[in-house]
Amino acid sequence: MSPPRKAEPPNAKAEPLHATAISINGRGVLLTGPSGSGKSGLAARLIDAHGARLIGDDRVLLTAQDGALLAAPAPSLEGLLELRGLGLLRLPFDGPVALALAVDLVAAGDAVPRLPEACFFAHVIDGHIYQLPKLTLYAPDTTTPLTIYHAVTALKDGFNDS
Repeated sequence: MSPPRKAEPPNAKAEPLHATAISINGRGVLLTGPSGSGKSGLAARLIDAHGARLIGDDRVLLTAQDGALLAAPAPSLEGLLELRGLGLLRLPFDGPVALALAVDLVAAGDAVPRLPEACFFAHVIDGHIYQLPKLTLYAPDTTTPLTIYHAVTALKDGFNDS
């Protein structure tokens, strides 16, 4: 395990977002959802089971560079992941990392579609719209980490039927 390092955001205005972000094989995944939806716990499960690395928890900074949307940790939270009932853990972290996928976490499993629809997370920086393929998932579902892992490793230019 490498020691924590200071993230170097690109030279652009960084915009904070209430979210958690991890990287899987160098590809960023943005976890969004209301407080208590399981963003931090899901990130911990992905780190433990799939070798993901923390980018940021609770607040991430979004910037754009070379047409990509990047996520970096908020400086005051670098390397910190909060697990309910335990508190803050200090972990190695990455950042900035180009985001490849957004996952919107919902409060009930019945809100998750059986098959993904063409859906996107959109964020505007300096008047430009940046879009990411987006899945809607339920954090407590046992298959959610595996779904995210396979989605981000198979994803090239969005979802396809192959």
